[in-house]
Amino acid sequence: MSEGGEAFPIAWLLALEQQVTGADGRVTYRPFLENVERFGFLPDPPSRYNPYGLPVGVTAGYGRITGQQMMGLNCTACHVGELHYNGRAFRMDGGPSMAYINAFIKAIVDETVATANSWQRRNRFLDRWRRVQLVPLPADPVVKTAGASDSPDGVTEVLDGGDPGAFRRVLAGLRMAITNRSLLMDKLHGFQAVKLVVQAQPLGTDEGYGRNDAFGVGRNELFGAFKDQNFTEGLNVLPADAPVSFPHLWGMERTSWFQWGVSTNSVIERNIGQALGVGATMQPDKGYRSTVRLDNLHAMEALQYKLTAPIWPAELFGLIDRVKAERGRKIFDRTCALCHETYGKTGDLNEYQLFALDVVGTDPSTAINFERTVMTAEGPKPFGTAAFEIVTRVKEAYYKEHNTPPDVQASWESRGTRPKPEYRTPLLQYEQYPDTRHHGIYRAKTLKGIWATAPFLHNGSVPTLYDLLRPADERPATFKLGTKEYDPVKLGYIADGPRFLTAPGMTPFVYDTRHLGNWNTGHEWWFYPDLDDEMRFDIIEFLKTFDDVNYPGDYRFERPANLPDNVRMKKPLPITQKPGARYVSRSDRGPSGR
Repeated sequence: MSEGGEAFPIAWLLALEQQVTGADGRVTYRPFLENVERFGFLPDPPSRYNPYGLPVGVTAGYGRITGQQMMGLNCTACHVGELHYNGRAFRMDGGPSMAYINAFIKAIVDETVATANSWQRRNRFLDRWRRVQLVPLPADPVVKTAGASDSPDGVTEVLDGGDPGAFRRVLAGLRMAITNRSLLMDKLHGFQAVKLVVQAQPLGTDEGYGRNDAFGVGRNELFGAFKDQNFTEGLNVLPADAPVSFPHLWGMERTSWFQWGVSTNSVIERNIGQALGVGATMQPDKGYRSTVRLDNLHAMEALQYKLTAPIWPAELFGLIDRVKAERGRKIFDRTCALCHETYGKTGDLNEYQLFALDVVGTDPSTAINFERTVMTAEGPKPFGTAAFEIVTRVKEAYYKEHNTPPDVQASWESRGTRPKPEYRTPLLQYEQYPDTRHHGIYRAKTLKGIWATAPFLHNGSVPTLYDLLRPADERPATFKLGTKEYDPVKLGYIADGPRFLTAPGMTPFVYDTRHLGNWNTGHEWWFYPDLDDEMRFDIIEFLKTFDDVNYPGDYRFERPANLPDNVRMKKPLPITQKPGARYVSRSDRGPSGR
């Protein structure tokens, strides 16, 4: 299901080849999408709603601006994962993927430019393009379009090998790829800054598999090309140096604030921002008309709400030791649960506890960068504020263009269960919100299903749960990513050794925690000095059982009677409570308060 992406023509993608150099030095050419697992993507066979057999998360849709069937990405590219063990795979709908999104996009651009520069590859491309069979794209029955249709008006893309005009259009596009390093720069806003984005990328922190810096790249795409008589183009550009892991999606229906840095409470606005980041485009000079498909975004959000925390597959990973799990539950209740399973309730929404940067101690880059200033036509603003203003304009333009009825708008924005859409910069506006008054920024979500979400911490800097339960200076300083092979003992991906198996052609990524954005520091709480390996593995055994079936609803636990006065904070955590809110577990001490 397309989010409105217009990143690359589908016909070109199907015709594109990859150059492969064998061990003997011989060069061969294969379809670009062959062995797409080399980018961490999951292959998907052709079907009614995936007629071209695109990998999971890569979509085909009708381009409103280009008039062609266009490639984009949707939420499943980042939020469907797999764990491999003993030659079998466990699929996690809503779990983090290990896709290397930017490597995939860069490879498309690189192979296209190489094709345009070589007469031999150009001829091969044109021959393959001529034989591409495009088919009508069916409407998905789960999408409820309201108001004007989002279906294309008169889009009739015919690939006719005997049409000289068709060949001229393709050749012109290939030449554009050489000149501009962007296939559609003359039509699509956001590509104006592509050159600047490309220049800044080597100065940032490599994402690797399962991560990206959406805000860092988004800053450069949205504002990098801004200029006026007093501001030089490019001054808004900064290296993207704060990659974050793709989060899991189960439980999001009841989550009050979204993003790792709790910057918005709006489902639809968060999703519009995602769509713009993965191939949808907008036209500010036309009232922020965009290619974003709000109807599809809402449909995918509704499907996502059906997800629950995965159940431990004992037949694949081994039986759970119930005695150890019960010991682990008792440790969990007097330690981890005080942060992760103690939260406020506003209606059915979970108001998770937020932690100040100097308290949690994890890498601060993503929180700080979100609020760094950019220059706009209205003057300097925090990036987060400027970005969400654009998102809001895109949303309002869509409603206006498509005559979306007020009741449908209310449904898409979940107004029955959520407050008015709002975005914030928590570090700058901390005094305005009850949950940020103690400078809270990173949240402690429930840990249901956490065993299936490696690597850990918001930036994916710790490979296994076992490592996360150790002091920071004992965690791996570097480790490899790329495999989907799972470690059912330590709960994470295999990081080395004979079981570090990757797809053919995949280049393992070495995660270095010494780089900016990659720190594996923090999350060392008051009880860490008392943990030994037996206790760590007891906690791990309990977490294998911690899902929505074994523990439905909010996790109820008995707060320990005796705890230190200040079990986790450098200074006492103020107690605040929103009007009308109720709390799952309450206390006069910081660990259970807001």
